[in-house]
Amino acid sequence: MTLPFYLNQNTPAEGEDLMEHLTAKYGPAAVARFDAPDNPLDCAAGKVGISFNKQRRIIRTGDSHRLVEWCKATQPQTVDPLMETLFKAYFEDARDLSRREELVACAAACGLDGEAAGKALHSDAFQREVDAKATGWSRQGVRGVPFFVVHPASGNGEPVAFSGAQPSEVIAEVLAEQAAA
Repeated sequence: MTLPFYLNQNTPAEGEDLMEHLTAKYGPAAVARFDAPDNPLDCAAGKVGISFNKQRRIIRTGDSHRLVEWCKATQPQTVDPLMETLFKAYFEDARDLSRREELVACAAACGLDGEAAGKALHSDAFQREVDAKATGWSRQGVRGVPFFVVHPASGNGEPVAFSGAQPSEVIAEVLAEQAAA
């Protein structure tokens, strides 16, 4: 399930250079690891055919979240293709998805009505819902994405929650434990 979350809520309207943002947030040593050709993120991404574009900017994502909520309300069967298109446009193609015309183009590429998507984006449609959900997750302690909540298969017991990209072995272990619970 895709839910809105503001990872960098204070991003300026013009966005930020990715490397400058990462340096300020994590320090130069982390950026050096991130920028190395054999870094774990790029290696994992390469295994599934993703090539991260390091020329992208950190952007505001509110309109992207509103577009996804609009899609859920109007054509829910198109949410997954829309999400894949948005991820590719941002992470691989470094498109500026804070620009509404880019979001409309992504919507149209998935077979959604671009004109209707544009009208939704130029209104305040879904703004309150997105803000409420995104800030709700922050209040519950979510600090990174992806964020997982895995409930026991039996319905009894406590769910396990964890944040951030994890090795597939960790995710498999949690799923197996919760399936057996």
